[in-house]
Amino acid sequence: MDFRALRYFIAVYEESSLSAAAKRCFVAQPSISSAIQQLESDLESQLFVRHTKGVTPTPSGESLYPHACKVFDDMQAIKHLFKAPSPQISLNIALMPFLSGKRISLIIKVLLASVPGLDLTVVDLTEQADARIISATQVQQDEIFHKLWLDQYVLAMPEGHPLSIKPSISLKGLNGVPFISRQPCDVNDAWKFATEKQGITLDIKATVKNEEYALDLVAAGLGISVVPSHSTTNHMNIVTRPVNDLKLERVVGLAYKIDRPLPLELINAIELAKEQMKQII
Repeated sequence: MDFRALRYFIAVYEESSLSAAAKRCFVAQPSISSAIQQLESDLESQLFVRHTKGVTPTPSGESLYPHACKVFDDMQAIKHLFKAPSPQISLNIALMPFLSGKRISLIIKVLLASVPGLDLTVVDLTEQADARIISATQVQQDEIFHKLWLDQYVLAMPEGHPLSIKPSISLKGLNGVPFISRQPCDVNDAWKFATEKQGITLDIKATVKNEEYALDLVAAGLGISVVPSHSTTNHMNIVTRPVNDLKLERVVGLAYKIDRPLPLELINAIELAKEQMKQII
């Protein structure tokens, strides 16, 4: 009796469909059909009744299922006994504040799933780390930098703000508008250059150190601010609008010391996460 045929039988039983079992086992449907037919021949008993909506196990199929599961589990246990344990890889990764939670969660998920034995610790940017996820503006001369994603900056304003009726805002429309400034900010230089070039005077109501403080003041109706688009996700009373005559963005990526390169399996996992991130808005 073929062990693979038992695996296919379990898939067909649990999926109630030859085509679904084929997808689950990553094989063509004829391979599933052939294996089930051979298994029925070996056992001299019909295991499934075929119909237009799939298959239904016969009493023989019902009887075989728990035994097939036990055989399959035992085989997996035997393989595990003789499988060499994966070497443990320790990774301390530092994160700059207020990064996209969806993207960071995806990176961590892919790392843990792709690198057996990974001992991952997430630390503050001020702590010692093997790698850092930071803005391109924070990269040091002795670091290698792998771009991960691009953050687009938008204008954040409270619901009902006069500018919120427009689909996008021009810089000229910001002249004299109450504004919440952030210092430091990755787009400060571009923002300052653009506003000064067009003679824009902002009414600075407050200067804060991070996006969360800025968004709290925006939500309180004290002014508008420039923030990464993802940072407003959990602020239901804040709306965002793009600046139509200025493109503001920051590059976020993975940085690590040139003389302390990361293991290849970690780099490959990061690249996999980067591909999957393309599906995140």
